[in-house]
Amino acid sequence: MVGPSFGVASMSSEYVLVSHWSVARSREDLWDVLDEWLATDDPMVWWPSVHTESYDGSRLRLRARSVLGYALRFSLDDLVRQRPETLSFTSDGDLRGRGIVTFVELGPSSSRMDIDWRVAVDRRWMRLTGWFLRPAFVAGHHLIMRQGERNLRRWLEAQRV
Repeated sequence: MVGPSFGVASMSSEYVLVSHWSVARSREDLWDVLDEWLATDDPMVWWPSVHTESYDGSRLRLRARSVLGYALRFSLDDLVRQRPETLSFTSDGDLRGRGIVTFVELGPSSSRMDIDWRVAVDRRWMRLTGWFLRPAFVAGHHLIMRQGERNLRRWLEAQRV
C-alpha cells in the first residue's frame, strides 16, 4: 500500500491525492460489488468515516470526518463507469475537482484500486492555512484512506462468510 502523494500546484489550495488499495477479489468481483453499492441508497455503508448524506443515483453527497477533528462535505457527480477498468467522477463542495479510480487485476483473486483525486479545497480556513497545514491535511487524507482500505477488506471478507 502506498499512501497519498501531493503535488505543489500553482495555488496552495490544490492537492493531488493518490492512494492504492489492494483487495482479495478479482477485478470483475470487485466491480460487481461496486455495482451493488451504487444501486443502494448508501454506497458508503462500509466506511464509517464517510457518511452518505444523500444519493439519487447520479449525485452522491458525502460528509467525511477526519481523524484530525474536522469534517468536509462534498459531492461526487458525473460518475462514469467503464467496466471493469475505471470509475471517474467530478467533485464539488469543500473538495472541488476530478478523480479517477483504476481497477488493476493482480491475479485470479486479487486486484488493486488506484485512486487519483485532484482537488482544490473550498473551505476558507483551509485555503488560508494551507501554506502551513498542508502536511496535516495530506496526513488526514492518508489516514482516512488507510481506514477505508482496511474497512473495505473487512467488509469484503465478511461477505464471503
